[in-house]
Amino acid sequence: MVRPLLHARKKRSPMHNAVRRTFGVLFIAAFLWGLALIPYDIFREERFRLYGEVKTVGLVTAVRTLGAGEDSLSRYGVEYAYVDRDGFARRAVAPMPRERWADLRPGSRVVVYFAKSQPGLSRIRGQVEPVFQVWLRDMLD
Repeated sequence: MVRPLLHARKKRSPMHNAVRRTFGVLFIAAFLWGLALIPYDIFREERFRLYGEVKTVGLVTAVRTLGAGEDSLSRYGVEYAYVDRDGFARRAVAPMPRERWADLRPGSRVVVYFAKSQPGLSRIRGQVEPVFQVWLRDMLD
């Protein structure tokens, strides 16, 4: 004896199939677009910082404007130099808020944090950083 199917499958209309394909393509496109927006450079930096950071003192070598930034906070830059644990002198530029930038002059001392596993990756206390990066660092600590 042949048992009847519990739910007989209805054939979908061509319009229904077209709508399903369209939504499928849109979903895949949105997913790929979302992957492209992931800030992999921030993840990479914070991965290096997971192995620890070294705190040192650096010297400001120049104070300048960096040009038009995405927001008014990141237009002011500070060039600084520091010495890593191996004795190599390193130089970097950090975006600063205007209030802090106005207080710094060449020769000013700044607190520098650099990654143990990547001494060229540094930041200074008070620099402008993406909100996501600060949040990620707090989550990983």
